[in-house]
Order: sequence, then structure tokens, then C-alpha cells
Amino acid sequence: MTILQNMTFRYALFISLLFTSAACFGDDTKKSSPEDFIRSLYRFHQPGRETRDWFGDKKTLSKYFDKELTALFIKDDDCAKREQGVCNLDFDPVYAAQDFDKETTNLQIVAVAGQPDLFNVTFTNLGTRTLVYRLTNTPSGWRISDIKYPEGPSLKEILSRKI
Repeated sequence: MTILQNMTFRYALFISLLFTSAACFGDDTKKSSPEDFIRSLYRFHQPGRETRDWFGDKKTLSKYFDKELTALFIKDDDCAKREQGVCNLDFDPVYAAQDFDKETTNLQIVAVAGQPDLFNVTFTNLGTRTLVYRLTNTPSGWRISDIKYPEGPSLKEILSRKI
């Protein structure tokens, strides 16, 4: 093998390894199903873990919520810091609760028939609840654009209230 052929072979090998690595270790959130995306949220935000304060962290919020909802969370968090108390959000929006058991069980995610962006999310944590998630498929992957609670307004409606 000549030096030029050897260099070309090494270059081709390097490029193929680079693409193989990207395929194997790339961002799976872009390829995940809506159900897998919602499961990842509940794995991340388990009661008892130190994730409760992430509702003021734009980087973490943007992994799960669309741009509009992320901005509304940040606005509410800024208000709470300024007012040293509660503004619009006085409960955990993922669990629709203020108190939790240590573990969430029986997580079930079912697409709403005829509504490709809606998912019924049922789980048990201090009782069984069903929330309706509205998802948007963005260039960065699935994101939550709203959560409808069994009673009262949706998450977007709550966070959009005038402070």
C-alpha cells in the first residue's frame, strides 16, 4: 500500500467511525415516540429526587416543554423570586399535586383517538390521576405544549394569568 492509499484508507475509516458513533450515541429524544418522551419526563421527575426546583431552570425546562410554556414557567419563577412567594403556579404541574408518595406507579400513556397530539397519562401517586398532555413534535424532538387537569384550567391557562 502506498502512503497516499494508506492515508485515504485511514481517512475513510475515521469518517465511517465518526458517522457510526453519531448514529449510536446521538440524541434519542428526536427519534423517541411520544410515549417514550413522557416516560422520560416521569423518570426524571420522580418524587423525592432533587428535581423540584427545575421549574425555574430554562435549560431543563426546554428539554420537556415547548418555547411558549418554558417562557411562561420562567416568568412565573421570576415573579415568585421577586414576590418571595407563589405567583401562578402553586403545585407540581407534572403530578397535579402539592404532596407526593416516594414513588410513582402504574404509569400508563394512551394516545387519544383521532387526536394525534393528545395523550392520556394515568399514574398512581397519592391516588390515581389522569392528565391530558398536548405534545408538539419540534426539530429538537417532542415537547409538552400544555397539560389539561381533571378539574379547572390547563397548565398554559394557569401560567398565562396576569401576575
